[in-house]
Amino acid sequence: MKINDEIMKFKGQLDSTNSIALISHLDPDGDNLGSLTGLSKSLVKFGKKVYPIEFDKIPENLKFLPNLDLLSDNIDINIDMIICLDCANYERLGMIDDLFNRAKYRINIDHHQSNEFYGQVNIVKKGYSSTCELVFDVIKELNLPIDEEISMSLLTGISTDTGRFLYSSTTSDTLSKASALIDYGADMIKINELIYQSKKFNAQLLENEILSNTEIYSNCVAIGFVSTDQLIKYNVEVSDIDSVINTFRDTNIIKISVLIKQQTENEYKVSFRSKGNIDVGIIAKNLGGGGHKNAAATRIKADYETVLNNIKKEIDRYGLCN
Repeated sequence: MKINDEIMKFKGQLDSTNSIALISHLDPDGDNLGSLTGLSKSLVKFGKKVYPIEFDKIPENLKFLPNLDLLSDNIDINIDMIICLDCANYERLGMIDDLFNRAKYRINIDHHQSNEFYGQVNIVKKGYSSTCELVFDVIKELNLPIDEEISMSLLTGISTDTGRFLYSSTTSDTLSKASALIDYGADMIKINELIYQSKKFNAQLLENEILSNTEIYSNCVAIGFVSTDQLIKYNVEVSDIDSVINTFRDTNIIKISVLIKQQTENEYKVSFRSKGNIDVGIIAKNLGGGGHKNAAATRIKADYETVLNNIKKEIDRYGLCN
């Protein structure tokens, strides 16, 4: 499948489309919201009727993004096309079966290694830095509108999904596109300050507690844990402490960092980070999730000890610390 052929199929369908729903995965993040708001605004300026959909609460540090006021959880709408962004698995889009089936055209735009090609048109570049970089390609290829707000959204997604251009998915093309987005008006200083330098003070206190109780496994894996009780105690959201996973990874001996986040009594979201060529996406996939080489996640329904043991078994299986 050639990506440019898929983009041209999308163009042909777009030309005969009036109303479009756009949706991304549950648990919003920078690439999710950046691609959703960026492409939505571009299509609005292109003259389309657009319905961007978001079911979940938006993290505090991403509320500066432009055009969030366009988002709605209303799916009782008539559409010609649905565009699914930054979502490898159809199930992670939420309860959209009726809307998805009503759409004449179904477009899948994504960069995850585990993408299942569930669209009629699949603009998928596995291993690409971010969906926002891919959306930038689509906008430029089809000569869609781009302005300061669109650029701000797309640069936010590229920055967050590359870990501030740290991950191995960052290429010279990624940096060139980031530079172009700044030329279009994206404010990199604002992005850096609001996402990476505006942490809630209580979130830092909770992170300190998490770090003090982190287990070092096999001399190269840091495994942290946060409970729902701790979040209540410090009055923060789990999204407020997502950066804690990077703290041990960024030391000289740790190769893999894991954060286990309690959702309910026997359900946990597990995030993985790594550096270099260590592929934690393999671990997440085998545990029912997915993601990228250096950043991945999964959800596991089990008691905590079972979750912890399963994670350790997967790490041991691949000898990722050897």
